[in-house]
Amino acid sequence: MTTRERMKALVVHRPGEYEVAKVPIPHPEQGQVLIDLKAACLCNQHDLKVWTGGYRQLSYLEYGVPGFPGHEGAGEIVAVGADVSGFAVGDRVVFSGLGGPPLYQEFVLRNTAEIVRFSDNLPFEQVAMAELFGCVHRGLMKRADWRGKSVLVAGLGPAGLAAVQMARALGASEIWGSDLRNDRLALAAQLGADQTIDASRPEALTALQKHGFDCVYETTGNSASVRNSLTCAREILILFGYSEGELVLDAYPIFDRELSIVGSKWLTVHDLQTVVAWMESGDVRTAAMISHRFSFAEYPRAIDAIRRGQVVKAVLTPGG
Repeated sequence: MTTRERMKALVVHRPGEYEVAKVPIPHPEQGQVLIDLKAACLCNQHDLKVWTGGYRQLSYLEYGVPGFPGHEGAGEIVAVGADVSGFAVGDRVVFSGLGGPPLYQEFVLRNTAEIVRFSDNLPFEQVAMAELFGCVHRGLMKRADWRGKSVLVAGLGPAGLAAVQMARALGASEIWGSDLRNDRLALAAQLGADQTIDASRPEALTALQKHGFDCVYETTGNSASVRNSLTCAREILILFGYSEGELVLDAYPIFDRELSIVGSKWLTVHDLQTVVAWMESGDVRTAAMISHRFSFAEYPRAIDAIRRGQVVKAVLTPGG
């Protein structure tokens, strides 16, 4: 355990205003562990909306709280509280927004029921994005059986790249991905997509509609993309990309194909356990998704890179 009394924490006070503050290092209580944060990953959509004030309906924003808005990370246990079993000092663990405070800080408390151990074979920065994969996995679990199914992943940002890999791990027979950016299409092909479609081409939607897919996993939250995805789905449309406000859809495909439409946003520790196991086995690969690295002090630069569309996944660390 560190002998220091204070630690660095990134604090977003309000949209566009932050500081790297010095705050007390917490102490684990019953059933808790203290984790030395080795790597966090920015959540492109959430971090950007927090920084710009882009949320309208989300009610649990924690402006002014140390560590906000971090919720994807990995680190090493440095202290344990009373009645902790199954975990020990020195364990490498991954954790999410579940079971503790925001995690853009040097040391983070977590309840042991909400953390997952991983081996020395996985670098911290590669497993830090496990929460994102866990959330995508929860969406995939809205369907009981993926074996032999054809899948379209609409949007090949971090969530879409995760969906491509995990649909394959679940047994999908054919996986296509669509996006507006050539670099994302190339990365999806590298990570296992059978076909990639440039969604900026006028004929692309016609080709996707004509082909049709058992399952469409929509990751952008863009209303036009959701409407287009609906026309391509034959059995189920899973809405993962978070959006707010009204969404207007054509009712005919829903009735004509007896479609299921489901939304997904959260995760459980079981989802986290599943994706960590796939990371350990190599069924899920994250190294190629890390495009940038920043320190806490460089947070505005990180947000600007996200805003410009340069970031696939960015790793954030406390820095020197």
